[in-house]
Amino acid sequence: MNVSITEQFQPLLGMNATLKNGIKGKLEIKKDRNIALSLSNNQITEVKGSELVIGSGYVFKKLQLPIKFNGTKIKPSDLNLNLSISIRDNKTITRKIIENQNQATAGQKMISIKFTGQYNLTKSLMFRMFYDRVVNKPVISTSFPTANTKAGFALRFTLQ
Repeated sequence: MNVSITEQFQPLLGMNATLKNGIKGKLEIKKDRNIALSLSNNQITEVKGSELVIGSGYVFKKLQLPIKFNGTKIKPSDLNLNLSISIRDNKTITRKIIENQNQATAGQKMISIKFTGQYNLTKSLMFRMFYDRVVNKPVISTSFPTANTKAGFALRFTLQ
């Protein structure tokens, strides 16, 4: 039998701002915790996490790109650029009740960088480019550091 308690403050503190000149700013602090009591092996498992997110962006108003469809230039549209950097710490602590022993059994420091750009080519066709990099550094020595990168573009056609 297990009993668990989960608490999340996402965001605990947050701010989004857009200035008149098109510059955007974002700041978030997130906290979470999950505590599980296992009565079968008399231990408590606690997973704690904290995250800091800093973001920025800019909107280029009515940008004319040198692209032609069927010999005609596309209409000017807004180019929306966003960058977000996230630093997250996770730690798992196993507490053995009978032995009165606490041990860190898992955890990681995760750094994430995300960039997106969006431009409407026509009223129903949107071009999006993205870059996403996630780097994991484990807390304990039995795990290995990893890094994943995704990048690309997408064309989205919307029927209205």
